[in-house]
Amino acid sequence: MSIEQQEKPTIELEEFPTKTEIEDWQQEIDGNVLVEEKLVTVSTIDQKHESLPKTSENSFLAFKNNKYKRPTTIHIIDGEKGGCGKSFICRAFIEYCQANAHDMVIVDADISNRDIDKIYPNVEMAFFSDDEKQAYEADKIFEFAFTKSVLVNLPAQVYGNVTNWIQRNDLVSLGEEYSINFTKWFVSTGGVDSVNFFLKSLDDFGDDITHVFVKNYGLCDDWEYVETMPEFLDAVQKYNFYVVDFPKFPCWERNTIDRLSVTFTDAILRPELKIVSKQRVKNFLKFAYTAFATTGLIE
Repeated sequence: MSIEQQEKPTIELEEFPTKTEIEDWQQEIDGNVLVEEKLVTVSTIDQKHESLPKTSENSFLAFKNNKYKRPTTIHIIDGEKGGCGKSFICRAFIEYCQANAHDMVIVDADISNRDIDKIYPNVEMAFFSDDEKQAYEADKIFEFAFTKSVLVNLPAQVYGNVTNWIQRNDLVSLGEEYSINFTKWFVSTGGVDSVNFFLKSLDDFGDDITHVFVKNYGLCDDWEYVETMPEFLDAVQKYNFYVVDFPKFPCWERNTIDRLSVTFTDAILRPELKIVSKQRVKNFLKFAYTAFATTGLIE
């Protein structure tokens, strides 16, 4: 039985976002009317309801939380495997936030590649280490969240370090006291091992952390096998999580943009891309923005 056959609420693309919002994105890109293509879809699996933050027995924490601290979120772009598209999706995430005036602290934790830091200004650096003497290096991520929401681009193969950082410091409970939430955007290649890493994250954190299963259509265009995996179907019944379809980006345009080390929106102004290529970039941004917007998780 596929995910679509499960009796779970689904957000239909044509219902949200509105045409006005799409037009705003077009104006942000450059005002042109976009060519219609197959739209991405997003489904919500047992949509979560946010609860009121807990009142701390510590008067200072209650003061911070209940009166002056607005809720913020630490968005973690995960995927564990190298080459699954974490940095690429993080870049689209950043540009969606910029287009919609969502002010976030951007953290590039991939210190070996620094893909995000090379392209976007004012990027903070942090890293996750299994060395106890360096474990504090990731703490700045939580500190940033006291003033703004945070977007973290993870490198490959740090799942254990990130999980230990959150669990060892009991950051979920600490976050509740300070109105700081966690959302993990788990980028999947469609392979069984990739899906298993996502299922492990669900088992480790349950519904304490919001999970988004990102189907990267740039690496896999047929997700029926995943959607019918017994383990995945069990997770659907057991946990609340989101599923989004992230659109494919044409190879020539992607390679050109990577070579130029520019943002997607800046690429539209570059002479290296001709008019049809620019249209492909605009279409990609339209569909990627829709995927992010329909979750309702980015504020």
